[in-house]
Amino acid sequence: MNTKPLFFIVLLSLGLMNPTSATMLVSNSIIHFGPDQPSREDVEIENPTDEPMYIKIAPSVVHNPGTDAETRELITNPKEAGLLVSPNKLVIPPGGRKLVRFVNLRPHADEEHVYRVAITPVVNEVKANATGVKILIGYEVLVLTQPVNAQPGLIGERAGNTLSFRNEGNTNVLLREGYQCPFETDDKEQCEPLTGKRIYPGNNWSVSLPLDKPVEYYLAVGRKNSVAVY
Repeated sequence: MNTKPLFFIVLLSLGLMNPTSATMLVSNSIIHFGPDQPSREDVEIENPTDEPMYIKIAPSVVHNPGTDAETRELITNPKEAGLLVSPNKLVIPPGGRKLVRFVNLRPHADEEHVYRVAITPVVNEVKANATGVKILIGYEVLVLTQPVNAQPGLIGERAGNTLSFRNEGNTNVLLREGYQCPFETDDKEQCEPLTGKRIYPGNNWSVSLPLDKPVEYYLAVGRKNSVAVY
């Protein structure tokens, strides 16, 4: 399960300072809608606690992803935005599970679209005679819809101890698990790890290199993986 907390909310009451938490489990944090793949996918949300969990789901369109000008716009018209997420509210019983459906409404688009979907528990009543602090943990799902003719155009260039990338294609490329080794070896523990990055179309990004040696990155484009050496 690959999920990351979105944020924490702490609530105070007049009762005892005894912290409790409302923690849900989300089955998937990244959804890829490729040109040759189904246009819908379900994410399972599990309530491992012993009380009902009330969930709010809020999808947003991401404009200018990966840049300093990145903004998010809450989706009010799914048809216009190109993504339908249903339902927008859930009540999950103790120990229960429910599904949230994601539907790509523009499976034949000419450009890539990026969305962020916040999945957050809603505050229910805090009993003052039992609990003073309640911590709620939310999650966020990244949704990526590739264009019909998805073409990654990642270019990497080295200058001194800097490796610079630019994406001249029409779909994002995820650089992950980068390494630079002092000598040829299959033991990655002897190598220097390098920072990764998701590079969207039109984005530029650079990483500093600790060694004057080849750099190896694992690349992910949609659901396809490869290895590149720079």
